[in-house]
Formats: sequence, C-alpha cells, structure tokens
Amino acid sequence: MQKFKPLCLTALLAIATYAPVGHADGYVSGVGDKFNRGVANLFTGLVEVPKNIVDASGKTNAVVGTTGGLIMGTVDTLGRTASGVFDIITSPLPTESVVEPAYVWDDFYRPTSYGDAYM
Repeated sequence: MQKFKPLCLTALLAIATYAPVGHADGYVSGVGDKFNRGVANLFTGLVEVPKNIVDASGKTNAVVGTTGGLIMGTVDTLGRTASGVFDIITSPLPTESVVEPAYVWDDFYRPTSYGDAYM
C-alpha cells in the first residue's frame, strides 16, 4: 500500500499537467471583456450626446442637429448606461454586447443601435 500512493500521486500529476485548459481561458477572458465593456459604457454613456449632435448636424443643419441630437443623445446615453449596468451585473455570463458599437469610441460616426435585444 505504501508504494501505491506515490504511484497514484504521480499519475494524477501527469494527467493534470496534460489536461486542456483552453476552455477556462476563454471563459475568464469573456467575463473580463464583458465586465470591462460594462464599466466603460457606464462611465462613457454621456459621450453619446455630442456624438448625436455632430451626427444630426451633419445630416441637417446646426439648429435642427443640436435639438434633435440632444434628444437622441440623451436617449442613447440612457441606453448605453443601462447596457453598462446590465453588462456588469451579468458579467459572469459572457455574452455579446447589447449595444452596437460596443464602445462609444468604436466607429464614432455610426449611429448607436441596440441589436436584437429591443426588436
């Protein structure tokens, strides 16, 4: 029995050494990415206001763009901030972003959309 314990320990260490860990890395990085995206969206949601003012002013004129951009920017600020809170709370479940683009600075001139979540 005394010789059997070291043999079992050696076999266990050999199996543990060669066990795949790829799934754990994917999960951990997915959770980290989602948490970071949530924090970024929580604190940068306010950038949606000037983004929408610039976008609306470019499509129309400065007066209409400022008014419409302010309204749409406020709505998108609330949406992006809520998406950030949602991503932080559900970060243990690595999923795709609800808001597109995922960060406000990604493709700054593309209008913010909320994917399939609100359709």
